[in-house]
This record gives sequence, C-alpha cells and structure tokens, in this order.
Amino acid sequence: MEVSDEMELKELVVCDTDNNNVNQTTEGIPGNGAYTHQPVTGTDEVSFLLSTPQVPENNGEHHTVDGVDDVTDSPTETSKWRRELESLKADLNEVVVWKLKLWMVIFLIFFVITLVIGISIIVCLVSDDDGDENYDKSSFVVGRFFRGSFTLDNSSFTSYSPDLETLSEQLEQQLTEVYSSSPALERYFSNVTIDPLQDPTAHFRLQFMMPLEHEELLHHILSTNMVKNVLRQHLYDQDTGDPLYIIPTSLRMQVG
Repeated sequence: MEVSDEMELKELVVCDTDNNNVNQTTEGIPGNGAYTHQPVTGTDEVSFLLSTPQVPENNGEHHTVDGVDDVTDSPTETSKWRRELESLKADLNEVVVWKLKLWMVIFLIFFVITLVIGISIIVCLVSDDDGDENYDKSSFVVGRFFRGSFTLDNSSFTSYSPDLETLSEQLEQQLTEVYSSSPALERYFSNVTIDPLQDPTAHFRLQFMMPLEHEELLHHILSTNMVKNVLRQHLYDQDTGDPLYIIPTSLRMQVG
C-alpha cells in the first residue's frame, strides 16, 4: 500500500507489565485522511470484557434502585402462599356432617345466632307489657281514707262567693283530675268529697281502695306523705292567675 510523503512515522512503545515484554508499534501521525493502525493485544481484550456493566439477576433479593427500596417476592415465597391458600380452600370444602361442608357449617352457625338475636329483639318489642299493669280493680275491697284542708286565695273565693256550691264542685273536679292522672295512685283512687264552703278554707276527704294484701301499700304508695305530696306538687305547679288558685303552704292532710 502506498503511503503519502506527508505522513511521519512515530515509534510507539507499549509496555506489558504482566509479561514484562515491550511491544513496539508504529502509529502514523495523520494529515488529511490519515490512517492509524494499532494492534490489540490479548490483555486489551480481557480489559474490554471486564469493563462491560454486569446486570444482577433477580433472585427475589432486596435491591435499591435510585435510592428507593425495591422488594420483589421470590418464586419460593409466592409458591408458599399459594400452597397455604389451596390448603385453606381444601379445609373449607371438607365434609363435616352428612353432606355439609365446613364453610356451610360456619355460615349456618352465624345465621342461627343472628336469627336468635333478631327474634329476641322482636319479642321484647312486641311483648313490652308491664306485669304490674295487669290488675283487677274489683279485687280492691279495702278502703283507705284521708282528710285535709287548704285555703283559697281571697280573690278566687270572692269571685265565687255568690255561688259557693259551684266552687265546691269545681274544687272536687280539680282534685279528682290530680289523683286520676297520678301514675302511682290512679288505680287506687276512688273519690273525693269537699264539705260545703263557708269561708276560703275548704275541707276535703279522699277515699282509696286497696286489695286484701295491702301492708306494703300502707308504708309506701298509700302513705300519708305520698298522697299529700302528689297534691302539693300540683298546687306548686298552678298559675298564680288561676281563678281557683289554692295557697300551697295551706295544705294539711292526715289519715282518717
């Protein structure tokens, strides 16, 4: 091959440190379109191969990619979960009683529990009857009597002074409504009587009826304090402008 006169030859010395050999090569210092020839030794080939980036295989290990942890399940771990799932399915499909499988038995148990709770709630709502409300008033044959007095406001008494009989009737009706609407005394209350009025102070009598077994009633429900407090509470709740206003502190009551 013909070489241009402009090309200068330069001797290169390549040192092989491993083999302690010195290889000489000739390199052309190119001008225009120059050609350079440099032989490649076995050592250079090995270095080139070693410099190739190695890509790690994915063995399910923990790697870090750009500072972010990358966790990949290994095939062994995936296979383990699959075996456990298949084992669970096999257990649930196992026949326990007759042709009932395990999952059917579990479902029936929860269904029965829910059904029992629902029926209990319905029964409680439907049969919400107070046993104490079931009583026969005709069996109340023993009388319990109270007598007492209270004083009308002067303006109330004066407005009815021409017709005191009507005033007595209205007072009787008022006391009847008080005891007939009392949750505790309503079933035992019989009647109320007010003596003819001569002045603003009215005298009244109350009658209650009790069953033969009434010892406990005498100490609690039909005691003097209980009967008196029911009327007293009504007197304190009344409006001061009521035409039949009764002075609450004037109330007196005793058995008899």
